[in-house]
Amino acid sequence: LGGVYWLLSLAVGIIAVVLSPVIARYWVTPVNYSVTTITWAFFLLGLSSLFQLPTGFYSGGLLGLQRQVVLNLLRMFFATLKNGGALLLLIFVSRDIILFFGWMLFVSILQAFTFKYILWYYLPKTSERTFFDKQEISNIWRFAAGMTAIGLTSILLTQVDKIILSKILSLEQFGYYTFAFTVGSISYMIVGPITQSYFPKFSTLVAQHKTEELKTVYHEGCRLVTLLVIPFAMLLALFSHEILSVWTSNALTVEHSWKIVSVVATAVAVHSLMFMPYMLSLAFGNTKLAFYTNIVILIILIPGTILSAMHYGAIGGAICFLLINIIYFFVNPVLIHRLFLKGETFYWYWNDTISPVIICSVVMLAARFFFWNHHFGKFATIIALASIGISGFAATLLSSKALRLGSINKINLF
Repeated sequence: LGGVYWLLSLAVGIIAVVLSPVIARYWVTPVNYSVTTITWAFFLLGLSSLFQLPTGFYSGGLLGLQRQVVLNLLRMFFATLKNGGALLLLIFVSRDIILFFGWMLFVSILQAFTFKYILWYYLPKTSERTFFDKQEISNIWRFAAGMTAIGLTSILLTQVDKIILSKILSLEQFGYYTFAFTVGSISYMIVGPITQSYFPKFSTLVAQHKTEELKTVYHEGCRLVTLLVIPFAMLLALFSHEILSVWTSNALTVEHSWKIVSVVATAVAVHSLMFMPYMLSLAFGNTKLAFYTNIVILIILIPGTILSAMHYGAIGGAICFLLINIIYFFVNPVLIHRLFLKGETFYWYWNDTISPVIICSVVMLAARFFFWNHHFGKFATIIALASIGISGFAATLLSSKALRLGSINKINLF
C-alpha cells in the first residue's frame, strides 16, 4: 500500500514539475524576480509536494498503532526544523528564494523517510514475508476511497485560495499573504493532535454501541479543543500587530500582514471547533458528508475568493475564508449531530463552544481596549501578551463546571 502512495506522489510531483515553467511565465506576477528564478522555485516546490502523500500515509500508520505522542513530537520537530531553519537561513545566510525552497525540499525528504523508519520500528515484528493482500483492501475500499476523496478535496481547499491569489496579487503581496496565513493557522497545530487522539476512542465506543459513554467522551473532547484553541487563537487575532512587531521587528512586514493574520486566526479558530464533530462522523464510517461538504465549500470558495480579492486584495481572500467557516459552523455540526448523536446539537453549541467563547471574548476584548492607547517596550509587551493569554485561558476554564472538572484532567495526555 505504501508503494501505491509513492506512485501517486510521483505522478503529482511530475505534474507539478512539468507545469513549473508554465506557472512561472503565465500565472504569477513577479516584480523582483526573473522568470527563470520563479521557475526554479516552483520546480523545487513541485519536488517537495512529491513527499507529502507518503508522509501522510506513514502518519496514518502511527495513528493506527496508537502512537499519537510520537507522531505529534515528530510533527512539532519537523515543523520547527522547516520554519525555524528557513528563517535562520534567510536571516544569516541569504534571502535567496531558491535557498528557501531548497530547504523546504530537504526537510520534506528527511521527514518522509524519518516517518517511514519510525513506523517500521513500531510495527509488530514477524518472521513471515509481507505481501499485498487484496482481500484486506476489498474489506475497507469504500472507506479508504472516501478518505482519499476527502484528502484530495481538502488539499484543494487549503491551496485554492493561494492558487487564485498568486495570479491576482503581485508576488510581493502574495508573499505577505502566505506568511500571514501561515502565522494565522498556527492553531491547527494545537487542534490536530487533540482530535487525532480522540478518534480511536470514538471508533471503539461506536463499535461497542456505547452511546451514552460516547456522548460523554465526545463533549469532553469538544470542550478540551475550545479550552486550548480559543484563548490562543483570540490572542493571535486581537493582538496580531503586537505579536508580529515583537516577533519580526520589521515594520513593513507587520503593516502588510497583521490584518490578514487577525482574520485568518479567527477563521481557523471557528474551523478548529468543528474538528471533533468531523472525527465523530468518521468514527461512524461516514465519509460522504465530509466529501460533499468539501465540494460545496469549493464551489463557494473559488468564485468568492476571486471576487473578494479583485475588490479588496489579499485581505479580501482572508475574509472570504472567514465567512465560509462561519457558515460551515452553523450548518455542518447540525447535520452531524442529527445523523449520529441526536439531541446533542444545542448542548454542543452552547456548552462546548459558544458559552466559553463569549467569556473568553469579554476578557480578551477588555485587554485589547486597555492596550489600544498604550505603548510598551518589547519585553513588557511579551509579558503583557503572556498575561493576557493566561487570563483568557483561565476565563475559558472557569466558564463552566464541565470544563473545570473534565477538560483540565485530560491536558496531561498531551
